[in-house]
Amino acid sequence: MRRTPLLEDARTDATGATDPTPADEPSADAIVDDSPISAVVGAVAAVDDVDPLKLNATLQRAVDADALASLARHDGTDWRLEFPVGDHEVAVEGDGTVVVDGRVFPNRF
Repeated sequence: MRRTPLLEDARTDATGATDPTPADEPSADAIVDDSPISAVVGAVAAVDDVDPLKLNATLQRAVDADALASLARHDGTDWRLEFPVGDHEVAVEGDGTVVVDGRVFPNRF
């Protein structure tokens, strides 16, 4: 399954009324792709209840995205990488699980 960029949950028309997002568009909690770095961004954003796009600069200072992607491509799933992101403790596991401050987000990549 390919995840697509974020869209607003509702559209505002010229009168200021809102209409629900059409069913064929992704929800606001969709992340950009299935990469481990996007999984981390989505999980931290969910914990902070913020737009994932506002976290990229913070995450780039916390972990090397290429190194994380390389680790995720490794044949085995018996690994765990832990690192801080801002005030959060993040763990990424080989089975695709992301943990932020103890909150588990399974099968994220």
